[in-house]
Amino acid sequence: MNSLSGIIIGLKKNLIKKGRVILSLLMIMFIQFSLFAVKGNTDWMIKGKYGIFMHYQYRILLNYSTMTNPKFPKSSQMTAADWNRFVDGFDAKGFANQMAEAKIGWVMFGLDDAYFGWMCAPNKAFSEYTGYAPGDKCSRRDLIMDVTEALSAKDIKVIIYYAGLNGYMMDQKALAGLKDDANQRGVLGEKIPPTAECRKRRVDIFKEFADRYKDKIAGWWFDIIEPNSYSKSPNDWSTISTIIRTNNPKAVIAFSHGGNEFECVKPGIDDFTAGDTWSKQDLTRLTPKLRPVKGDILWHGKVYCGNVYHGQGDANQFSDQELINWIRTCNQQGGVCTLDWPFDPKSGLIKDFGIKQMKTIGNAIK
Repeated sequence: MNSLSGIIIGLKKNLIKKGRVILSLLMIMFIQFSLFAVKGNTDWMIKGKYGIFMHYQYRILLNYSTMTNPKFPKSSQMTAADWNRFVDGFDAKGFANQMAEAKIGWVMFGLDDAYFGWMCAPNKAFSEYTGYAPGDKCSRRDLIMDVTEALSAKDIKVIIYYAGLNGYMMDQKALAGLKDDANQRGVLGEKIPPTAECRKRRVDIFKEFADRYKDKIAGWWFDIIEPNSYSKSPNDWSTISTIIRTNNPKAVIAFSHGGNEFECVKPGIDDFTAGDTWSKQDLTRLTPKLRPVKGDILWHGKVYCGNVYHGQGDANQFSDQELINWIRTCNQQGGVCTLDWPFDPKSGLIKDFGIKQMKTIGNAIK
């Protein structure tokens, strides 16, 4: 009898224990599902009407881009010392003053470079995986934090440009550390998705940034992402969403997919279109009605305003009225816009002709 009672008590304990485990698993799944289902709040973007994109990337600072010849600098032209010199020289407060004077709604700021990496903020996970010493590839200064705090004081939000989920294909050392292979995946990771181990390492690096900036930033704009880049688990689309939503449930998300910059890449996760363009646009045709959104997300268009390419040039390529009309048209049709102007690589400040145009637009739109 005592033996039977002991067996029954033991079974009850096991059932209770298993029940707790099952309940815990269900709770975890519910939390992940809830975070996955949460949409970012784009109301402030609609209210802000338009913003500016800062292509703060090493090759741009060295005056190279897909619109220059040659397109890329030699590796000898990019050194850790010079990169840190650029980043240390960025005038965050002066830049924030410019944005406030121009009545900018938000700033999309480049944390890294799609081809070479060169992050303007430290990242321990990246250094550990790749073997780069702190300050060698990731800057010593956390420019993202400094810029975010300076802009926050002016009530201007920041969206981070980030290419690290699928980029850096022209840095062999980084690729080796990330367990990646440009020969297999292509220079933009467009041929096949990253492997499970590669996804894990890239997600670890991204998570360090997301955990650091939390709700200090308003969202993420991910570059060179294919629709199937993070389809497989573990470390899939839901992982990326959970990392972001855990730190800031209201954060807005966009994925730049070269196949169509005005489509929803992953329903339930992205909140606005990447809207990227790579050549001078006919602004009368780049509108929500003529380039409609594919998916239930906010229409967002992006153009560069200098006469060379993103962040480059010595003059404006559009007239003031062309840009004012474009922004007004897009706003009236339910969309928002982001523009970029040439800036001084040494200080990070928008060049005089650019800030003059920005102020004219701000006074007209706001």
